[in-house]
Amino acid sequence: MYNDWINKIKYYYRSGTEGVKIIYIFIISSFVYWIFNFILMNLTGFSLEPVIFLSADKFIPYIWTLFTFPIVQKNLWDLFFAMIMLYFTEKIFRIYFNGNSFIKFFVLGNIFGGIIFLLYSLLTGYTYIFLNGAIVGIYSVLFAVISYNPKMPVSLFPLPVQFPIYVLGIIFIVLDAFSTLSSSSLTMNVFIARIAAAAFGFFYMKSFQTGNDFLGKIVPNFNTFYKIFSFIKVRIFSSKNRKKEKFQYQSTKSGVHTNKNFNENKIENQKKIDAILDKISKYGYENLTKEEKEFLFNSSKKL
Repeated sequence: MYNDWINKIKYYYRSGTEGVKIIYIFIISSFVYWIFNFILMNLTGFSLEPVIFLSADKFIPYIWTLFTFPIVQKNLWDLFFAMIMLYFTEKIFRIYFNGNSFIKFFVLGNIFGGIIFLLYSLLTGYTYIFLNGAIVGIYSVLFAVISYNPKMPVSLFPLPVQFPIYVLGIIFIVLDAFSTLSSSSLTMNVFIARIAAAAFGFFYMKSFQTGNDFLGKIVPNFNTFYKIFSFIKVRIFSSKNRKKEKFQYQSTKSGVHTNKNFNENKIENQKKIDAILDKISKYGYENLTKEEKEFLFNSSKKL
């Protein structure tokens, strides 16, 4: 039963969109951070915040925090709210564009917002404030859609009415501004980072929709990583089976024909797997047929 549960999680991850995969990664990374940070704080008094979260005061030597700050949410409520926003924002974005474009706007928005956060912190002297969470990148994606089709109808639960998506963007900015001015939970540094990411998504979409994706090349193709990972798993799987087949052949002569047929089947399966991986690389996982997804899933279960 435990293995079935794990296999279902793995299947939903593999069959999910880029946004769903990010949600899986962010949930796991957040829980890992909470656990290890709690242990270290209680045993040594050392916090992982400067190592993961972005701040101008700790940016040197922790320069990688410009890329790691989005993957961890500080508490469970922030994680829940961010993942809900990420899920629905990606669904809206993918009405017009593919998953790789979503990754570009999300990653580039986080980087741009992080850079503006650092500059603002240095200029104002508030260098000790930390930036974390995926909201910065989500704002970039949301306002990219607003730039592309500002009158797209959306609804906000639990309101029973629809309104243009640009109104949703205004609502989020007003709520953030109110939170910043009331000094309840959002600092001006973080607010500026979100506004910067929103502006990046809005204006970069103007260039992107004309075919000028001049920054997109610095963001790796998500499907490339998936193909490499799948290729490694398949090769390991094939290596294990070759060793198993060799042992079976040496242990009994009666199994010669069986092993030969078994090996032929494996060759055919390998060709089919390679063809599926090529299709993923060219068109994305979501464009696989149901049979192809099930075949790839069943092959990975045998690892």
